[in-house]
Amino acid sequence: MSLCHSDHKTTKNMTNIIEPCCAERQLGQLFREAHGQAALFETNGDVTAKLFIKDTMLLSGDRPRTLTIAASEMPQEAMRFISRYAQLGYIATLRLMVHESDLALHPAFPDCNVELAMLPDEKPVPELMMWRGSSHTVVIQGTMPDTVSPALHLYAGMLCGNQSLTLRAATDAFEALFRARRVELEAPAVSGSPADNNADNDKPAPVPSVAAPQQPKQPKKTTRKKTTTDEHPEAMA
Repeated sequence: MSLCHSDHKTTKNMTNIIEPCCAERQLGQLFREAHGQAALFETNGDVTAKLFIKDTMLLSGDRPRTLTIAASEMPQEAMRFISRYAQLGYIATLRLMVHESDLALHPAFPDCNVELAMLPDEKPVPELMMWRGSSHTVVIQGTMPDTVSPALHLYAGMLCGNQSLTLRAATDAFEALFRARRVELEAPAVSGSPADNNADNDKPAPVPSVAAPQQPKQPKKTTRKKTTTDEHPEAMA
């Protein structure tokens, strides 16, 4: 059933086709009507991760907001979009669960706090996107494509209050995995800190430049005419 037609109504627990032209309206309507319960929907591969992030942000309430993304391949278009959102102050904390090869992404987001965790290699983790705002949390679980790809993708989504027991039951396993797989980022050295002082102590002492010693200035020799007093100083007594 397509939600693009105005005479179609969203029904709880019924799979709905989400079109990119109306994704913002459709997702908002779907999640609000199924508030506190899981809502299923499908796409034809034309709704990308960027659209999911953009069209569900306001459902989570006011700032500060935390955005969590777990994806086997980080969508580059969405990453640029997220960086812009962070610059505008829409994102306070960005949590990424990625493979080891993508752990170097955090310097690309200097405008928000970044938390990183590694995806386990032994078992796949369902891809998801989660906004947590001042009052509500919205979760979408399913493929997070970077570009449009003709395929049928099935998603499960949920909109709940931050203290909802249903939300906790749905996300506790992921949160525990994120904490267990979290990677500590190296903090930049602060001038005057012990780490900075130790670094200075490890540096070799500078070698002073040694200038060539200057020769003492020799007095100018003058030719004096010999006299009897020079030859016989006792004669001056």
